[in-house]
Amino acid sequence: MPDTSIRNFIFGIFLLTILILSGTYAFSIIEGVDLFDSLYYTLLIITTHGSPYGITTVYGKVLVMILLAFGLGLVLYITIFVASAIIEGRARLLLGGIKGGLVRMRKEKNHTIICGYGKLGKYVCNVLKEKKQRYLIVEKDAEKCSGLVSVGEPILQGDALDPDVLKKAGIKKAKGLIGTLAEDSDNIYLIMSATELNPHLYLAAKAEDEHAVDRLHKVGAKIVVLPQVVGGKQLANAFLEIEKTEELETVSKKK
Repeated sequence: MPDTSIRNFIFGIFLLTILILSGTYAFSIIEGVDLFDSLYYTLLIITTHGSPYGITTVYGKVLVMILLAFGLGLVLYITIFVASAIIEGRARLLLGGIKGGLVRMRKEKNHTIICGYGKLGKYVCNVLKEKKQRYLIVEKDAEKCSGLVSVGEPILQGDALDPDVLKKAGIKKAKGLIGTLAEDSDNIYLIMSATELNPHLYLAAKAEDEHAVDRLHKVGAKIVVLPQVVGGKQLANAFLEIEKTEELETVSKKK
């Protein structure tokens, strides 16, 4: 959270404290009640819970209006700030984890950058992990990043199509980049950007449309995978293996 916001929050707490103390003292003098009861009534008024004490003087009623006007505003400001801090707390933890991951990556070379953590990106990371290869995931979805940080994955939250994000991911020291973004056009642009930033990278990408395969190769991708084609071949081969097995079993029964 920016330092300016924190200073404003502290200043708001300071003003609210001054308002409560001055209101307590003024309420005690004007209405003639002891300080403890005066503090109690002041807090009830500022938090809009009302006061069980009946205001008897004109000055007391003016004081109540002043406490309501300024106190309510300060309480709302502080409440909104605290709520925002709670909501942003998860993001702050996330950024802390990402920062730690980036520090590790800066000390390393020859890592692979995985752009996009969808189903395919997840499998790519699993294989690299099994092979004990260094890698860094670039993903812009905050929820996915939060989950990845919690399990210790090296992650950079950001748009892989942004050259500055790729630079933060250490693309100039990386050995390769794999594009697993959802859209073919995004993967094409990603490969083009990566080639400009580091012409020596090993580049690979997935394609959803067969027409995108040639374009990905033309812009620099050495490997292009069509998940549907690969999956279809594996399914067909597995089916044929089952047919062979059943045929052998049938022959053995006839014998």
